[in-house]
Amino acid sequence: MIHLSGFGYENKLKNPSEAFVSTWKAKSFINGPAIELFEQEFRRYTGAEDCVAVSSCTSALQLSLLALNVQPGDEVITVPYTWVSTVEVIKQVGAIPVFVDINPYDLCIDVEAVGKVITDKTKAIIPVDLYGNVADIDALKKYNIPIVQDAAQSTGATYKRKRVGGLSDLTCFSFYPTKNLGCWGDAGAVTGDTGYCRTVRQLRNHGQTNKFDIKQVGWNARMDTLQAEVLLNKLSLLDEHNKRRREIAFMYNKEFDKLVTIPFQNKDSMHVYHQYVIQSVHIDKIKNALAKKNIQSRTYYPIPLHRVKPYKTQQSFPNSEFASVNGLAIPVHQYLTDKEVKLIIKTIKEVL
Repeated sequence: MIHLSGFGYENKLKNPSEAFVSTWKAKSFINGPAIELFEQEFRRYTGAEDCVAVSSCTSALQLSLLALNVQPGDEVITVPYTWVSTVEVIKQVGAIPVFVDINPYDLCIDVEAVGKVITDKTKAIIPVDLYGNVADIDALKKYNIPIVQDAAQSTGATYKRKRVGGLSDLTCFSFYPTKNLGCWGDAGAVTGDTGYCRTVRQLRNHGQTNKFDIKQVGWNARMDTLQAEVLLNKLSLLDEHNKRRREIAFMYNKEFDKLVTIPFQNKDSMHVYHQYVIQSVHIDKIKNALAKKNIQSRTYYPIPLHRVKPYKTQQSFPNSEFASVNGLAIPVHQYLTDKEVKLIIKTIKEVL
C-alpha cells in the first residue's frame, strides 16, 4: 500500500524513543519543560515575535479570535473551501462567518472579493494556506483588519522569503500526525504579536497567569508534554522533509503538465505541498486506477462549507464548488521512494 500521508512511517524518525524517555524522566506530562523549549525553537524557526503551544489548530484559531476580542455578532471573513475548523471556531465565539470564494489558481482566498464584504462589524479575516500554498497576506493587509492566518497546512512554507508564522497578526498551526510537521496526537501553536500571544497563553490554561491567579474565563487548551518532545525531535527534519515533498511535486509537474491541472505555485511563495492536488474531469477514472494498484488518493473537500447544514447559505461560490468535485490528492509525502513515485505517475498517465 502506498499511503496518501507520511503518517505511519514514524520508525524512520530520528531517535523516536527519546520523546517517551524525556517525558517520563521529567514526570511532568502537562506543561512540562519541553513545552517552553518547543515554543522557543518554533518561534526562532518561524521568525515570529512569540509562540504559544496549544492542544490543536482548532484551539489555536478559537483562542486567536478571543485574543482579538471578537464578540458575538461580529463578522469574520473566510472561505468555504477548507476544513471545518476554520469556520466552526467563528461560530463558537458567537461571531458570524462571512464567506468569500477562493481564486481558481492557488485555491486561496480571493483578496478582491474580501473588500466587497467588509462592514463595520468585520473584526478579522481568516485566510487559509491551502495544501501548503501561502495566501497573499500582504494584499490582505490593505484592508487594515486583523489577520488570523490558518497555516495548518503550510508549516515551513515561505512568503516573500519570510517563513510563515511571522507574517500576520496571529498565525495558527496544526501538528496533527499527517501534517508536514506532525506529532503523535493532536497539537497546535499560535505565533505572532506578543500582546495577543500573551492573552492566548492565559486563555489556554483556564485564564490563569499563575496557578490559581485566574484573570478571565479560559479554556483547557494546553499541549501535552509528550507532543512537544516529539515536535522537538522532528523540527530539525522539517526543511529536509519539505524539500523532498517539493522534489516529488516537481516530478509530478513535469509528467502531468497539460494532462491535468497541476497545483499553482505563487511567485512570491514557496509551496510545501502538504497535499499535491490535481484537477481533472477524469478524477473518478484516475482514483479507480490508483486504487487497483493499492495507491491511496482522496478528494478534498467534497462538500464546501456553505453547503453543509450548520453553515449553509444561499450564496454560490463557483470556484469552491468546482474545486470540491474536480480535485484529487495523490501521495507526496517525504517517505515515498522514487520507485513509488514512478508507479504513481505511470498509473495516472495510463488512463489519460
